[in-house]
Amino acid sequence: MDNPSLVSAIGKLAIAGEQAGFSVEQMIRLLDEGLTVETLLDLISWRLGYSHRTSATGGSSTWIH
Repeated sequence: MDNPSLVSAIGKLAIAGEQAGFSVEQMIRLLDEGLTVETLLDLISWRLGYSHRTSATGGSSTWIH
């Protein structure tokens, strides 16, 4: 990958997911089975105990601190 921001974001997602109890392989499998990235982020956030706040458009405003 040539996009450092994307590489960094994927790395942060992997770390947060592992902290929430998911292996990288499990997260990949969930995404392959149709789970959206937004739903995966919500699930990670929920498992880490962060309150879920939504914006006026219904999307997540923050998912990890």
